[in-house]
Amino acid sequence: MGTIAKYTSTHVTGVEGSGLDEYVRKYKHNGFTWKDILKIRQFTSLPIILKGIQCKEDAAKAVEYGADAIWVSNHGARQLDTTPASIEVLEECVQGVDGKIEVYFDGGVRRGTDVLKALALGASAVFIGRPQLWGLAIDGQKGVEDVLKILNSELQRAMILTDCQEVKDITKERVIHSAYCSPKYLTAKI
Repeated sequence: MGTIAKYTSTHVTGVEGSGLDEYVRKYKHNGFTWKDILKIRQFTSLPIILKGIQCKEDAAKAVEYGADAIWVSNHGARQLDTTPASIEVLEECVQGVDGKIEVYFDGGVRRGTDVLKALALGASAVFIGRPQLWGLAIDGQKGVEDVLKILNSELQRAMILTDCQEVKDITKERVIHSAYCSPKYLTAKI
C-alpha cells in the first residue's frame, strides 16, 4: 500500500484539491472479512480496535477473532440515516463481548449526562467529536479545554445527583430507557 504523503500537499498535479479523495478511492477496499483481523494481527503488535460495531453478534465475533476492543459507533445520518443510534445498541454490544474486551463508545455525546448513560450501559470509555470541534472553531485550544471542562462538570453533577461517588458506581440501574416512560408503562392514577 502506498503512503498518503504525496496526496497531502495543497496541490497534486492533475488532481483537484489535496488529492486525498483520489488516495481514498485508489486504496479503498470494500471486501474486509473477519479473517482479515487475523492477517492484520500478523503484522502488528498494536491493539486492534474495531469501530462501527452495532450488534451483539458482531461484538462476539470481534472477541472470537482477537480484537483488543470494540468501538460502538455508526456512520451517522450523513451516510446511513436508518441505522440505530449508538446508544440504542451499546448494551447489547457490551453483552456480546461478555467482559472479555473493552467497549468504547461515541455518537451524539453532547452533555455530561450522555457520558453517564454510556458508562452506565457498559462503555469502558466515551469519545466525543463535534463538541471539541465547535470549541476549537470558536476559541482554539482554550475552546477545546472549555468544552472538556463543561462536559466534566456536567458528568460530576450527574454523578452526584445519581448518588455515584466514583465512575465505578455508575451502573445500569442508574438509567431507564425512554420507552419505559411512555403511557403504556405508566400505571399511576392521578
